[in-house]
Amino acid sequence: MNQIRMIRRARRWAATLSVVPFLALAGCGDDPVGPGDGVRYLDEVFDVATETDLQYGLAMDENGDEEVLLLDLYQPEDDTLDRRPAVLWMHGGSFQFGHKGEMTEFARSFARRGMVSVSLNYRLRENQTFDYTDPDDAVGEQAKRDAQHDIQAAVRWLRANADDLGVDPDLIYLAGYSAGGTAALRVAASPDDPGSSGNPGPSSSVAGVAGISVSIEEGVLEAATGRTLLIHGTDDTKVPFAQVEAACDAAARCEIVAIDGGVHNMINSASAQIISETARFLHGEVAP
Repeated sequence: MNQIRMIRRARRWAATLSVVPFLALAGCGDDPVGPGDGVRYLDEVFDVATETDLQYGLAMDENGDEEVLLLDLYQPEDDTLDRRPAVLWMHGGSFQFGHKGEMTEFARSFARRGMVSVSLNYRLRENQTFDYTDPDDAVGEQAKRDAQHDIQAAVRWLRANADDLGVDPDLIYLAGYSAGGTAALRVAASPDDPGSSGNPGPSSSVAGVAGISVSIEEGVLEAATGRTLLIHGTDDTKVPFAQVEAACDAAARCEIVAIDGGVHNMINSASAQIISETARFLHGEVAP
């Protein structure tokens, strides 16, 4: 079984590190959560209402054809809060393949914790060959930018519908695996490059990112709005752990969690650890 090893916390969090193991016991001032016992945003306490294949945008693919952009929406049932955090989950697949359904387990888990949760599709380059981890690959760069713009459209969709969905527009987070996490970091670093995939007007900024098995582009962590959690396998051969650790060490608001023996494609084998660490991170961000 993979084991989690905490590598470091950002400098500004160092003073509160000793408190983290006691969050679940102390409740950190959380409100009672209603239908189940537990701590809001940390424990699974709600039933979930699901809506699938909602259109959040429209964009041109690499062939100049219109592509309808879809998401699945998960909301906690019988929740009395008017404003809740939201988290958007993006699948992996090297920007060449993948589907929003691959992140259903993760999205549902966070709706059970009391968040409005989304899994979404974004534009892919299914018939092209490229290496998105190579900064000099022009096709890969455009694929990443397309995905960035689509995710930003989904962020704006949440803000535009915040009243109806009970979303706090200041507490929108991103979480993504591999290519999805890499694109999420670009979103956090590029609120002024919103693209045109839909929902113009609202801000594209996000409050933070949780990235699993991501590729780190130069300067993206330093430019990212909010805090960043990186979950990475020590045996990742696609994106070496040492490379990700060094980038996180150089950033002011970055935390990295190592999964000992974890490989790049650990999203299923380490799902329990990934969900647990992401819940801890987001709870620490949004709990009163």
